[in-house]
Amino acid sequence: MDAELRAADFAAVVNAIARLIGLLDDDSTEVAEAAKAELISIGGEVVQPLSAAVGSLDPFGQLCAIEVFEHLGDAAAGPVLIDLLGSADETVREWSARAVAELGVREAVPQLRAAYRQQRLSGGELDWSEAVAIRAALTALGARHEVLPPLTAALRTTAASIQSAWPSARLVDVVNDLADHDQAVLYFMLWAVIDGRAFWNGHESVDEPLDVGKPWRQVVEDARESALLEAALVVPRPNLFATVEWIDRADV
Repeated sequence: MDAELRAADFAAVVNAIARLIGLLDDDSTEVAEAAKAELISIGGEVVQPLSAAVGSLDPFGQLCAIEVFEHLGDAAAGPVLIDLLGSADETVREWSARAVAELGVREAVPQLRAAYRQQRLSGGELDWSEAVAIRAALTALGARHEVLPPLTAALRTTAASIQSAWPSARLVDVVNDLADHDQAVLYFMLWAVIDGRAFWNGHESVDEPLDVGKPWRQVVEDARESALLEAALVVPRPNLFATVEWIDRADV
């Protein structure tokens, strides 16, 4: 009798997981989000059936699945995340890149490199979120060397939940330090830390596209000029921090 009960319980859980996975594709995002939360609450036993079903989900359902994998922290989801790096959906590729980095899926490196090449060949800009995510993933997995000049490294700090940030009062110094070390600053973002939380703080943007077809040194100087023009409009304050995105010649 106990065996029968255990079998019935197991079947009930399997059916519940299958039902919740199906709801990730629901027309209502609220229903899909609720299903995602329930899958997370069940735990690691959802990884295998969810991995098997991801290919049949729509992009939003796949994004929900990626969040489940990330939250559960199970590297067993690595193979399906690697597959998703080849998705036709840009956001799915971006989130998959972040997930393989978070889960430490070193086997994803070849597909990350392929996705980056495809992004470049398709005309995607270097500052697009997908390109940023792939470079970050390659760096986290030890497949890309991020050039971090001494002064920039020394000024780096944390700002609430942001692990790599720089004081707004030293933003100009960071931009110049990076450019002096042959790094092209793509953009910076500002964050105000209030009550221990970081809030995005908008700033004036030059919005001048960077022509990476020029000689690299000119690319660096063009990037420096644009970043310094924007930084000049920033009013520093103690609780205001910047995150900075930059590239090396090898990233082009």
